[in-house]
Amino acid sequence: MPASPVPSDLHARIVAALTVARRDARLRQVDLAKRLGWQQAYVSRYETGERQLSVDEYVAVAVAIGVDPVALLGELLCQDCS
Repeated sequence: MPASPVPSDLHARIVAALTVARRDARLRQVDLAKRLGWQQAYVSRYETGERQLSVDEYVAVAVAIGVDPVALLGELLCQDCS
């Protein structure tokens, strides 16, 4: 079976980047959850890896934090380009 062109740790790196961005924006999990209309526990679960974000959830979280989701993903993918 050929190797996947997508790094196996990509989701973990995405979540880590979103978590750092949330903290940099000085948002608590409960603040972000309120912006998204979610429970705080849901934010905690994806940040700890208990739950994976879907693509639309990723975009919603990034926008709610104030991060460009396309730029963030591009940065994470380009880490593997060098």
